[in-house]
Amino acid sequence: MKVTLLYPNFGTGHRSLYFPQGLAYVAAALENAGHEVAVVDMEGNDLDSPEAFRLISDSRPDMVGFGGMITRYKIVRELGRQLKREMPNVFLMAGNSGATTVPELYLKSAGMDAVVSGEGEITAVELADALNARSDWRRVPGLAFLDEAGHTVFSPPRPLLDNLDLLPWPARDLFPLEKYLVSRDHRGKTERHLEIVASRGCPHGCVYCYHIYGRTIRRRSPESIVDEAVHMVEKYGIQYTGFPDDLFTSDKAFVLETCRLLKQRLPGIGWSCLGRASTVDREMLRAMREAGCDWISYGVETGSPELLRRMRRTVTPEQCLDAIRMTREEGIFPEGSFMIGMFGETRETVAETVEFCKQADITAPMLFVTPYPGTPLFEEARSMGLIPDLEAYVLSLEAADRLLVNLTDMDDDELHSLREWAMGKAGRNYLLRRPFTRIPALLAKHISLRGMEGVRRDIVEFFAGLRR
Repeated sequence: MKVTLLYPNFGTGHRSLYFPQGLAYVAAALENAGHEVAVVDMEGNDLDSPEAFRLISDSRPDMVGFGGMITRYKIVRELGRQLKREMPNVFLMAGNSGATTVPELYLKSAGMDAVVSGEGEITAVELADALNARSDWRRVPGLAFLDEAGHTVFSPPRPLLDNLDLLPWPARDLFPLEKYLVSRDHRGKTERHLEIVASRGCPHGCVYCYHIYGRTIRRRSPESIVDEAVHMVEKYGIQYTGFPDDLFTSDKAFVLETCRLLKQRLPGIGWSCLGRASTVDREMLRAMREAGCDWISYGVETGSPELLRRMRRTVTPEQCLDAIRMTREEGIFPEGSFMIGMFGETRETVAETVEFCKQADITAPMLFVTPYPGTPLFEEARSMGLIPDLEAYVLSLEAADRLLVNLTDMDDDELHSLREWAMGKAGRNYLLRRPFTRIPALLAKHISLRGMEGVRRDIVEFFAGLRR
């Protein structure tokens, strides 16, 4: 089969330039199974929809597969409809979070012939094999499709892959890799960087998060992870890597062994990860720093104990504060992620978050709580009538710095103003503690990421923090 995989962009000129690991894994699995794979990367190559359609058409595919999170649905719908009109004999499929959680939209409105639920590597290969053999592809596990009456039908569920070491490494060379390697990373730096997936799954039940990879953590072996890191250093000259897994720090023995091998085989490599406050201790953090870790982001979300309970976070502000302090004391830069606008949010709970940031000596953007399809938060918001039109809502999804659904008792203007105040207040507390080093560093980072618009927003937020 000739398979073309498409990585959509946001459609608004915004470019994230985070390498599409999931689609690259699917590409590698298809290639490994003997299929001919091409990639049209709208994000990496900054393509608009007409350019992307032309490249898809030129590749003369038998099947087109769409990747990308649900925030990119609008592009999938646009190109899916066009392909169905102008290339009706091409089989269309889609995967990732949107296709898994709202398959009916992709099938009925975006023109997909099938969607892949959950992990896509084995399902995509079996689907391509079945189409190539002209056998009944509807029997392939892990699919959703429409029956003759237009109803959404699901094939048997696909079991999760137990041994992640069996997967081929992502087919990175099919993508415009150099653009990802030299893009600015989360630290605002341009060291040659590329991330590695070390595990899949998360056992926790936070209401705003969907579990496309399940509730059981499956980890690659530390040897496989470090082998891939060595390969990336030797082939691509990377100087920095990281682990974007939901919960890299969930198993101490796994982390310590990975650190031991990184220190032994790649001394001097820098890296980062996502962590959970309740899973780290000094021994782990010290080993991570000695192996090159210089940045950990913790999901704090709010400084309010009550809102943490409503989010089902199963951590406390005290645990988060202790983890951030320990991380800094062990020589690693700690960062926190925060949300504003949860059910029950008030001026008092936002003030608790600002006070937490002050005590932790951190600052970070505060995103609006956004109900994503497939999450308990989405189901609650929809049951309350806050999301009356599913497709209109999905089409509006972009970055979470936009307020799409107000879950609070405040009006939209008050919530916007409160967020601006909170970010400004937390930022002022942080910057003025060490003004001569932190202010220039923050300005430089935001200029590099957003240009003068970043500086303008910094100034607005800084003075917003003077209110109240």
